[in-house]
Amino acid sequence: MKKRMSKQFIIIIIPIIILLGLFFYKFRTRETVIEFAMFNGSNWGVAVQESYSVIDKAIEKFEKEHKGVKVKYVSGIPKDDYSEWMSERILKDSMPDIFMVLDEDFENYINLGLIENLDKYVLEDSDFDINKYYTEISNSGVFSGHRYALPYEAMPTLMFVNRTLLENFHLDIPKNDYTFDDFYRVCRMITLDRNLDGSPDYFGIYKYDWINAALSNDVMLFSKDGKKSYFNDEKLAESIRFAKSLESLNGNQNVTKEEFDSGNVAFSQMSLAEYRTYKSYPYKIKKYTGFAWDCIPMPAGQSGNNVSMIDSLNIAISAKSNKKELAWEFLKILTYDTEIQQTLYNDMPVASVLKEVMESKESENIFKEAEDIIDAKLICHILENGSGKPKFSGYEGAISLADAKISKLTLEDDIENALRILQREMSKYLIQERGKT
Repeated sequence: MKKRMSKQFIIIIIPIIILLGLFFYKFRTRETVIEFAMFNGSNWGVAVQESYSVIDKAIEKFEKEHKGVKVKYVSGIPKDDYSEWMSERILKDSMPDIFMVLDEDFENYINLGLIENLDKYVLEDSDFDINKYYTEISNSGVFSGHRYALPYEAMPTLMFVNRTLLENFHLDIPKNDYTFDDFYRVCRMITLDRNLDGSPDYFGIYKYDWINAALSNDVMLFSKDGKKSYFNDEKLAESIRFAKSLESLNGNQNVTKEEFDSGNVAFSQMSLAEYRTYKSYPYKIKKYTGFAWDCIPMPAGQSGNNVSMIDSLNIAISAKSNKKELAWEFLKILTYDTEIQQTLYNDMPVASVLKEVMESKESENIFKEAEDIIDAKLICHILENGSGKPKFSGYEGAISLADAKISKLTLEDDIENALRILQREMSKYLIQERGKT
């Protein structure tokens, strides 16, 4: 009897032991996975060929340093669809552990409690120093005094110069501390009706907007939280009048990219992404038209400095993630690791967010083949002293509203009165936008 019961026990227990063994083996060998979300292509409106190469390298480095941890990333989402895709993930309560966050979503995600506050990570991590980032770029991830994201890429705006055209006109390239008046004077001297048909054939400027003029004239358009606007400002009126005076020099003729490409325009505002993406663009122009390039900061207004707009792309950690410590480590690899950031600057049409990378010998050599079209030290100076774009919800709509109104103005209009009207409209718009959040 006992022997029979013993056999039955063995028959029952052995399969259980095997099943338990298989379960624990599977459990023991199962890898930890963190999910990273990114959109496809560039954040800067330009085409890129290797948008995933830097991410792949960062993942490889992270996984080598964190055995048993895998990074799964979602790719192929167009930027225009990214916010909607993220919204769907939020509704399904399946947010990725770490993700790129667009400017227009930043504040909303914070208000909804979806982004992890990074203050404690920054303070408690002895291997991390926030001062290694450029200050303005670093501040792009701060909201209401707290840090919610780290910068991954930076994008300065520069003024490119047709050096050959200025030399042909026996004009010097403006110094880095040039003013509105200096800039206007050079543009006026360049503007020429060569064939005497009543319209200029040479032009001072191809592309320069009132926003950058305002920025370099110490104009604040909005409060940081986006609750207030300051369009009824004499300095803004002055900035707009300057931008319109440049347009007027051209006989209000619509100067085209083709005219700039042909070497008939002295200056063009351009982002670093535009320049670097179309490397063949300036090089081919130089090759086939024979004009050389240079690069300088933006002209300074009477009340401002030679300040350029600096935009940035940020990465955040989900507040709902159960792998926040690992997500923080991967976030550091992407944004703080000098090797990854150097690769980013070498291979992509962007600037690194780290001072150490931008000031490295390797970075100095990036534009050497272009005959020093861009001075590496100048880019560092612009990144150090530039001004970031506001990150509040509704900014893009607000600036589009302002641009639609201001772009219609001429020098003959009462600009101050137009700005008073715009200020009232903007105040109403911002109140409406706050009501949506």
